[in-house]
Amino acid sequence: MAHWAFRRLSGLLAREGFHVLRFDWSGTGDSWGHTSEGTVPIWLDDLAAAARELKDVTGASAISLVGRRFGATLAALASAGTIEVDTLVLWDPVVSGRAYFGELEDIDRRENTRLLRGPRLRPDELVGFPVAPELRRSVEEIDLRRVAGVRARRIALVADQHRNEYRELLEVAHGTGISTSYDHVPEDPSVTNAGQREAALLSARSLTAITGRLVGEAQRD
Repeated sequence: MAHWAFRRLSGLLAREGFHVLRFDWSGTGDSWGHTSEGTVPIWLDDLAAAARELKDVTGASAISLVGRRFGATLAALASAGTIEVDTLVLWDPVVSGRAYFGELEDIDRRENTRLLRGPRLRPDELVGFPVAPELRRSVEEIDLRRVAGVRARRIALVADQHRNEYRELLEVAHGTGISTSYDHVPEDPSVTNAGQREAALLSARSLTAITGRLVGEAQRD
């Protein structure tokens, strides 16, 4: 579902004069490997390679990262590692890996009940995708509120729901001297439940907010 949202966002940013690079994480989409082979270190290497490629192709001296849900989490982790970031855009980020898997478990149970499947047969599968025990353990250990050394000039958080964890995350970032902003972009109330997640990802509200935030920061620089 995120593919079309990022394709639209890339088009919006490109029309504003930004160089943009989209990529699929290893083991997902058109990238190499099976879904079960993906790990947090491999995905962080993917992001670092994408950043190098963007700089090599365009000659850009500074880059911004835009990630949604766990992609935003990986972007934050990467900015605390090898990548120096101008603006880090966190779109509905996963702050706590443990809470994230709790949400996925709830979704999985609801979907199985709706489809009359009963309990899932494979313990290493969640919402239709294989999840290796090692991957689950490594994700559940993540809490962005405890990540130190984020190298970003600015953090822009965009969310469709108010969450205490988002407020806490921004407070931690602001306490380290990073400039922070928060855009609350609620979902369109006219969206039906059946297509709610898809419509939310394609929401012009969220995409416009992200584009406007990056354009505004670039103009201030």
